[in-house]
Amino acid sequence: MRIGSGEGFWGPIVWAILALGIAALGFAVWLQGRRTYKRGTEQEEPFLSGEKLPPGAPGIGGTHLYWGFTEALKPFLSRLAAFHTGFVGDYVGWLIVILVVAIMVVILT
Repeated sequence: MRIGSGEGFWGPIVWAILALGIAALGFAVWLQGRRTYKRGTEQEEPFLSGEKLPPGAPGIGGTHLYWGFTEALKPFLSRLAAFHTGFVGDYVGWLIVILVVAIMVVILT
């Protein structure tokens, strides 16, 4: 069975078989995983570069986990911070501007 689109064909049976094959490959990789996980041991504790979580701490914030990324990208992120006002209308406005630009690019090319 072939479905023509004017630009080629789309074989749904071929794509379904391909999707099943990829799912089977993913399942085979999952089966190769380790079975050494034990509940109630220190394997359940969060890992933060080998450091223990301080007692009474609610958790590990993203600022600690991604410190290296934010430090390396600080010049870029500080310029982006000026655009973050917290007002939803501003974000919707940016979305509309980006959509208009994307539509113009598609129409003109």
